[in-house]
Parts: sequence; C-alpha cells; structure tokens
Amino acid sequence: MIKRTLVLAAAVSIFSMPVKAQNFGLERPLSTVEVPEVSPAAPDLSSLSAEYAEFFSALNSYSNTAFMAPQGSPEAMQASAAGQYLRGRVEELGARIKALGGSVPSVPATRGASFSWRVSSELNDVFGFGGPAGRSAAPGVEIRAGYCRINFVKEGVPFLVQSDRFLKKGEVIITFDDGPGPLTEEVSAAMKANNAPSVFFVLGSKLNAAGKARVKAEAADGNFPGVHGYWHATENGKPLTAYSTAKILDQLGGVSDSIKSATGAKPVFFRPPYGIITPDALKALSSDLGLVPVGWTIDTLDWSTKDPEALFEKTVSMIKQRGKGIILMHDIHPQSRTAAKRLAAWLAENGYKVVSPERLAEAYRGE
Repeated sequence: MIKRTLVLAAAVSIFSMPVKAQNFGLERPLSTVEVPEVSPAAPDLSSLSAEYAEFFSALNSYSNTAFMAPQGSPEAMQASAAGQYLRGRVEELGARIKALGGSVPSVPATRGASFSWRVSSELNDVFGFGGPAGRSAAPGVEIRAGYCRINFVKEGVPFLVQSDRFLKKGEVIITFDDGPGPLTEEVSAAMKANNAPSVFFVLGSKLNAAGKARVKAEAADGNFPGVHGYWHATENGKPLTAYSTAKILDQLGGVSDSIKSATGAKPVFFRPPYGIITPDALKALSSDLGLVPVGWTIDTLDWSTKDPEALFEKTVSMIKQRGKGIILMHDIHPQSRTAAKRLAAWLAENGYKVVSPERLAEAYRGE
C-alpha cells in the first residue's frame, strides 16, 4: 500500500510539472510545432478503371432507354438528362486514366438497368431521380399555349417540353448546345454554307478570348448565339434547380452580357441544361432578361455514340418519321460535327427547309 501511494505521488508530481518543449527533445514550444497533413491516397488505375466501367455501363443503359422511349416522354427526358451527365463523367474518368499512363478499359455492352450504388446515388444527388417511392408528379404548367410547358416527371423534376406545331411539314430548326469549342467554327461555317441558320447555345465558362471569337464568328455566319448557362448548369453538373431564381438571373444575365460584348447584339434565346428548370425561373428569365425559352422535339442523342455514320442515319430517320422539328445536337463532339455537316446538306437535297430561329421568337410571343 505504501509503495502504491509513493508511485501515485511520483506520477502526480511529474504530470504537475510545467511542460516544456525541451522535456520532449523539441526545438520549439509545443504550440508552434506543425503536424504535416496526410493527403488521401490518390486513386490508382485499378480503382479508376472499375469506376469507369460502372459509369460506362450506366451510360450504355440510359442510351438504350433514350433511343427506345418515345421522343418527349418522361422516360426519354430522364434518360437523356442522365445520359448527358454520365457521358461527361465517363470522359472525365477516361482522361484521368490516360493521365496516369493507363488505357481506357473496354466495357462490354449490357442489357437492363442495374446500376451500382455509387452511380445511382450520384444521379439521385444530381437530379433527384431517386426520391421516395410512390410520389406523384405535380400537374404540368403551361408557359405559352402551343409553344412550351413545364412537365414534372419522375420525383417532380421539372422538364421544359417544347411544341413544334407552329412549324409546317418539312420545316426544321437546328440547334447546338454546350459550345463554343474547337469544332464550333467549322460547324457554324457549314450551317452558313448550306443556308441553315442555327442557334448555338453557349456556356459562359467557355467565353474566354478564344470562346468570344468563336461566338463572334457564329453571329457573322448568320447564326444565333444563345444562353445555355455558365456551367452545365452548376459547376458540379447539377441542373439549374440547384440554384435560386435570383442566382439564375444573376448568372445567366452575366452570360448574356458576355455574348453581347462578343457579338454586339443581345442574345434572344435560352435553353436550360438538360431541359430542367422550374416554371418560376423560366418566367423570370423571360420577363427580366427578355430570353425566349427553347426546348427540342428531335433529340439526336449525339452524346450516346461516337459513330458519325450511325448518328447521321438515326437523325435522318427521326426527321423522316416526324416530318418537321426542332433538332438538338452538340457542337463539341467530333461525331456531331461530321453528322451535322452531312445533315445540313441532306436537308437541302431532300426538300426540307431550315427556317430561321426567329420563328421561335415569333411563336413564343404570338406574333
């Protein structure tokens, strides 16, 4: 008992002494000693390749759904939005794999819609497609009768639904999204050469000096630069529903100003990334910024394939089936560049008329 008391007393005495850096063999006081941060381990090629395979399989599945579902149906709209996002993720992962000296893996085509938890969770976070089961969609909102409306599809996600009833049979309007990029000027010049004035919906994040020069060239070719977003639509790929209406107005107003500074004219048209936007935000963009909303009635799904021949044939098939329409493509993909150039010539040779995008503004305003 005496020994334990002495030991305890000695311990109390030691720990009650003033603590100095020298007691621990340190050159500086404890409060100034910096503990180096340990960075998380960088993903290796194996884990990146596995992640690539997961997202590519989901992209393939959504591509199949988008092609099989009727154009404009809730299934088609959801699949197209998810597919566009997944294409970006697949390209990002592929670039990271190449940066580490690896090769992008070949992923076999699969059937069905069985996604990994990682993919499903990410898509739910971005779009909100995975909300509580059984939730009913809210009624749609008419924006302009006979022109466009907002439909609430899976889990209440608001999609812009475009009408083309103001077009006559054989009339088409061509639109491009997500530029400007290195291919934009070639596509723009091809539209001019084939008397096919088109709308190019641009991203403000790409309007550096080179981007503004490309937008200026679009306008000089007789095309119409339009507002798409600053990002697509937020920096991490979420739709504009992630922002308040006030923030959307502020951000897209800045994009509109950038386009005007490049072309000398205020843009007229706006298309929400993924086609997703609330009725209130859409109405505010129209009233406050004077922008005419534009959707599409023929989605070429050009993000879903890298084969320009297959893309061209599929697009021609959809045009023949519908007889007219507002065509959606992207001027940032090589396959789209090639197919669009062929398409503009094919339309002229086969009795179709590419009408001025001004028809969109006239229809929206009831002129």
